[in-house]
Amino acid sequence: MSKYINISAIEKKTSNAIETLLISMLLVITCQLSAQNSINIDTKTSLGKTSPYIFGQFIEYMGRDIEGGIYDPKSALSNADGIRLDVLEKAKELAPTMIRFPGGTFVKTFHWMDGVGARDQRRPSKNLIWGGINTFQFGTCEFIEYCRAIGCEPVLVVNIATGTPDEAANWVEYCNGTEDTYFANLRRSHGYPEPFNVKYWALGNEEAAEPDAGRHQDPQKYVTDMWHFIKLMKLTDPSIELIADGERGLPEWNKTVIKGMDGAINYISFHAYVGTDSGHPYSIFHKINNVEKDLNEFHQLMKANSSDVVTNWKKWYRFPARTQPLKMAIDEWGIWEYQDPPYGTTNTYEWRHALATAYFLNAFLRCADFVGMANWAQMVNILAPIMTNEQTSIRQTVFYPIKEYRAHALGEVVKAEATSPSIDGDLQALNVVCSIDRTSGRLSLFVVNLSPKTVKASFNIDGKESALVEDVITLTGERIDAKNVLSVPDKDVVSVRTEKLTKRLRDFSFSAESVQILSIRL
Repeated sequence: MSKYINISAIEKKTSNAIETLLISMLLVITCQLSAQNSINIDTKTSLGKTSPYIFGQFIEYMGRDIEGGIYDPKSALSNADGIRLDVLEKAKELAPTMIRFPGGTFVKTFHWMDGVGARDQRRPSKNLIWGGINTFQFGTCEFIEYCRAIGCEPVLVVNIATGTPDEAANWVEYCNGTEDTYFANLRRSHGYPEPFNVKYWALGNEEAAEPDAGRHQDPQKYVTDMWHFIKLMKLTDPSIELIADGERGLPEWNKTVIKGMDGAINYISFHAYVGTDSGHPYSIFHKINNVEKDLNEFHQLMKANSSDVVTNWKKWYRFPARTQPLKMAIDEWGIWEYQDPPYGTTNTYEWRHALATAYFLNAFLRCADFVGMANWAQMVNILAPIMTNEQTSIRQTVFYPIKEYRAHALGEVVKAEATSPSIDGDLQALNVVCSIDRTSGRLSLFVVNLSPKTVKASFNIDGKESALVEDVITLTGERIDAKNVLSVPDKDVVSVRTEKLTKRLRDFSFSAESVQILSIRL
């Protein structure tokens, strides 16, 4: 045994030990961070059946939404009936399940007879609400034809401000009548022998708004007057379903309407527009979180003031009460940044608006139990996924999440939660929702990553720490502020990629500022 101590050997061993310890600590920290980012799916906890009608659209006589957008007889891009074929093709891509018409606030001065019959005999009039002149060349029959071309349900909104119960009932008869009556025969004389079978009818629009041209700011007056409309409309066609006017942020209005009309209505409406606060780009996502909070509070009010099963229904109404629980109709929703005329509704959307659109749709899917329909407002040129000029049309960034969610949402929503880094106060990077087809055992997991960085998260599905991912659809933009513009119609800033995987994964790296849809097999 040497009497000299090898100092360099001791230092080397100590250094190696410290290095090993640091690596171990780093691995532990990395594992802990990875464990913190997680997506937990509980397929046994259902959030409700997914209504196909949450993928609707809305059109109104406003700006160039209908006249100059959907319908433009002067355009070389239109057919003999004046329908812009490039717009129709894009509308078919969106594949809305329903379209709402003709308003909106405009409906308060709309009389349906102005928009039927021979086009050369229709009476143009001032648009008292939004400005300009309405020719009404695109009226009830043209709207129904448009819906049939796309393959979606029509929703008609009734003028309860300057219209009458008789006028509304006659519109129902014109659309749905099958007997030898004046208005059914009038439809036949206009070239439509078969009924349109319009099922969904809305009783006005935003009637509590005092500045508008309505007259029902008192909710009790609204209820009293609506019973007259309801009776004549339902006696004309007992099968129709009615949407009452609800008001976000006015619980007393909603309580009065629900209690006063329970049994006679199938839906109550809720409108939700959001925009971005100057200098605070993530504010739009906080606002959508507030919308989701309001949706759930509205639902609690609905439950407290309506019955799932209607009892003590008066047989002398001579039409049946609703047979399903009252649902919510989000019949106007979208992103309103107050940019260009009219009324700041000509908006050019950036990629971040597409993220916000997906974020909105996640909220609606989480509310599947009580949201029965939702209509993006509006479809063409006004706060729109589709924009046109005389030469061409483009898909705005928001077009893509609407299209992909419509294509991939499954029949039921189940509980899904994400744990991920905070990026702006309590705003999490990952926002998730999951739908399921129990027959096939497939899941569609929708993930919005708001972070400017890739976020890696582990899976836990019903206690299993892995997932069989079959394919992934990834939507990204060139930059967070990138946008599609009519001046460069052939340039698309949005990328939609589909990757086939069929791999069992313990975790997944979600692309920065993306929308991703994972198809998972149980």
